[in-house]
Amino acid sequence: MWSHTRSLELLVLVATVAPAELIRVATAFGPAAKAGADRSRVARRGLLGAPAAYLLVTAVALAVAADGGFVPDALTSWRTGALWLSAALVVGAALVGAEFALGALPRLLDGTGRPRLAVHRDGGTVGGGYAGAIVATAVAEELLYRGLWIGVLNEHLHLPVGVAVAVAAVAYAVGHLFFGGLAVAQKALSGAVFGLLMVASGSLAVPLVAHLAQNAVVFVLAVRQEKAARPEHATRPEQAARPERAVRPAGGREVAE
Repeated sequence: MWSHTRSLELLVLVATVAPAELIRVATAFGPAAKAGADRSRVARRGLLGAPAAYLLVTAVALAVAADGGFVPDALTSWRTGALWLSAALVVGAALVGAEFALGALPRLLDGTGRPRLAVHRDGGTVGGGYAGAIVATAVAEELLYRGLWIGVLNEHLHLPVGVAVAVAAVAYAVGHLFFGGLAVAQKALSGAVFGLLMVASGSLAVPLVAHLAQNAVVFVLAVRQEKAARPEHATRPEQAARPERAVRPAGGREVAE
């Protein structure tokens, strides 16, 4: 039996911050990433490892919360209407532009160049596996950061709902630290919007649909980016020789998840 104390609730929240970061670091800098390693195998490990880590950590956290008796109402509130779901689709797609604008701001302010829209991924090709990974990760993140985090902070630890939304957004953003500080700021913005959608609608389904809509747009952009990087789409010899350089973003990255 778990003791019903706030220390357990806080421990669960702390333990669920950035569950995929160790997977990403190990994939990028571990033995598998050394020179001569099979890059496709490394990419597959990152593609599968991050969503697997999120799903596993989320499942364990929810099990502990259920056994400890602190499952928040936010995790069981799914009913909503067509209007909210339509709004979620629009907001989710618009968040891609908002993240890009936030990412482009530093370059626009210092005048170092014109930013280009690009998707920052873990690696590998864009396909069914990538689509499945970002869908699974989005579901786990909404259950974890909007359902569990906001619910526990507000309902059980009695923080004001605005504070709970902000803290959960920061926790969600830290899960993207591997992509850089700018990505953390972008995801903090999206996390706050997702949290506000849940609070305003009273349904976890609304931020989930918004998150899936955002990732759907990112997936389309990733497909286009991959096609543009192929040698047959390059317009100059040096682009054909180095396809990665053709899509390296000058700013305003959008991170899928």
